[in-house]
Amino acid sequence: MLSIARLLSLMIVLPLVLGGCGASMKQRIEACKTGDWNQIGRTDGLDGAPPTFADRKDFCDDHGDDKKPAGADAGARYTAGWEQGNREMWSAVGAIDGAKGLQQSQYAVRAAGEEVRKRKTPLNQAAYDEGWLKGNSQYWEDIGKREGTEGLPLTKKEDSRARAAAAQLRFDEAAYINGWHAGNRAFWQDAGFTDARNGTPDSRFRDRAAAARDAGVQVQEDVYRTAWNAEIVNYWRNLGAQDAVSGKEFGTRGKEARQKGLKVFESEYRKAWEKRLDDHWRQAGLEDGYGKPFLLEERMASASRDGVFVIPSTRDVYTKAWEEQNAKYCVPENAFERGRANTGMAVEVCRGELRNQLKRAYVSGQDFEVAAMKRAQALNDVNDLESRLYDANRRLGRLERDIRGAQDAKDRQVNEESKKQDRRREQERRELIDFIRRLEWQLDEARRWVERHDMQMQRLRREIY
Repeated sequence: MLSIARLLSLMIVLPLVLGGCGASMKQRIEACKTGDWNQIGRTDGLDGAPPTFADRKDFCDDHGDDKKPAGADAGARYTAGWEQGNREMWSAVGAIDGAKGLQQSQYAVRAAGEEVRKRKTPLNQAAYDEGWLKGNSQYWEDIGKREGTEGLPLTKKEDSRARAAAAQLRFDEAAYINGWHAGNRAFWQDAGFTDARNGTPDSRFRDRAAAARDAGVQVQEDVYRTAWNAEIVNYWRNLGAQDAVSGKEFGTRGKEARQKGLKVFESEYRKAWEKRLDDHWRQAGLEDGYGKPFLLEERMASASRDGVFVIPSTRDVYTKAWEEQNAKYCVPENAFERGRANTGMAVEVCRGELRNQLKRAYVSGQDFEVAAMKRAQALNDVNDLESRLYDANRRLGRLERDIRGAQDAKDRQVNEESKKQDRRREQERRELIDFIRRLEWQLDEARRWVERHDMQMQRLRREIY
């Protein structure tokens, strides 16, 4: 029988074959270098190409290994490989058509297809028919499995037989029956699993079996009970974990289970129940430990209202988790960062000998952020002054070029108007020079402020320790 994995691989191959996507140039060159003429021929056959040994030989002579020329039997090996590839290609096409429930006459459609004509693919109906039979068997096996999984009787195969006859399609009874038996097994596995997962006693099997027999469905008690026994343990584990944080315990659950005849796994329940409570108290300790006081007594007092239980390990688990998080919270780095963010720091939850240091670190964080804002402003000033200085120097350069140009002009007329213009330009030049000097002084001062703020920020960060 054609496996699912094989069908999936064929479904990948088929679009490549029918779409004309052949082996890559790199693959062909590698094949030439190895001198495997059987594989070279097989690749051409799989690609749907006609046998072209002469062309392939010329190609390999140009791209292959000079030390491995084609042997005398290269043509025969190429032909054998090509025949194998062509057979595999058409078998794959047939297998997929058969698995889709298409008629065997679909071969004619494939043979007349555009890609087959364009690539001049040699036909091979025998290979197609061989693959189609395998695919057709898989088609009926899948239908049988689906109907078996749905809890339908084996007699449903007659409906499939009738549909096949109406569609003039081959019906593979043996394949259908094989699939149905696999599906029937899955049906009883799922029934056992579902009943156990829902806490339904395995005595429910009697009702299921009676209904199945009435419907003509094969009963597999061993399959049901194997699945039920495997899952019932998980049911008690899940129930224990759920009850631990919903105010319930084994006493009530055990009584309910015995009343309805459900198999009890007290040990598994209690392990899961205690583990869930350990997780609960650890999480509570972690939550309180980061910036909150030690609240174990309050939490224990309200446990019953919160639907949880206090167990022997509660104090130890909570305390370790609280101390773990408290140690992460009560460090200078955290106080410093919280000061920067101005989110507050509950130093009172930290050890007494750390509190003053943490307070200083928190204030340093606030001061650091103020210094950072001032530094950012100073940087903006630097950037603004640099831009203004650049523009002023450009203006001065243009003005000086204009002055030199006017002085060097041979046809320049010297009169009262030209003298006034010269005086105006000279005055503007002196003013620009003064302006540039002021900007340069301001820029130097702004840069010094950036440096001062940098040093202050570094000092504030160092002093938290």
